[in-house]
Amino acid sequence: MAGSLPGSRCAVPRRCTICEHAKREALDAALLAGELSNRRIATHYGVTEAALRRHIAAGHIPVRLAKAHEASEVASAGTLLARLQALNTETRAILSEARAGQDNELALKAIARCERQLELEARLLGELSEAATVSITVNAEWLELRALVIRALSPYPDARQAVLEALRER
Repeated sequence: MAGSLPGSRCAVPRRCTICEHAKREALDAALLAGELSNRRIATHYGVTEAALRRHIAAGHIPVRLAKAHEASEVASAGTLLARLQALNTETRAILSEARAGQDNELALKAIARCERQLELEARLLGELSEAATVSITVNAEWLELRALVIRALSPYPDARQAVLEALRER
C-alpha cells in the first residue's frame, strides 16, 4: 500500500518526522540556506538524512518560507551591488586625486580597478554575457559549404540568386 513500510500490514501512511519536529522552521530554513550538508543538518537537529530527503521530495517546505528565502537573496544581491557602487565611488575619487597630483602610476592602477569593478557590476546586473560567441562566417568549413551550395545551385539561377541574396542579408 502507498505510504506503508515494506512488509507491514498497516495502511496508515508514514508521517513526516521533519514536519512534526519541534524546530521545523529552523530545519526548513537550514535546508533552504544550503550552507550545510543534509548530513550536518540531520546531526544538528537529531533527525536522519533520509527523513530530510523525504521531506524535501514531498514538497513539505512551505512556499512562504521559500519565497522569503528568495527575497532575502535578492536583497543581499542589492546590498552587494550597493557596496560595489560605493567602492567604485571611492576608486574614482582616488583616480581624480591621482590625476590632480599627476601621479600617473596611481591613476593607471585606479583605472584598472575601475575596469574590474565595472565588469563585476555588469555581471551582477546580468548585462555582461559570459557565453562564448562563435562567428561561422569566417570558418573555413562554412566557407567551403557555402561555395558548394552556390555551385550546386548553378543549374537553377533563380534559386541560386535567392540564396545569394539571403546570405548577403546576414
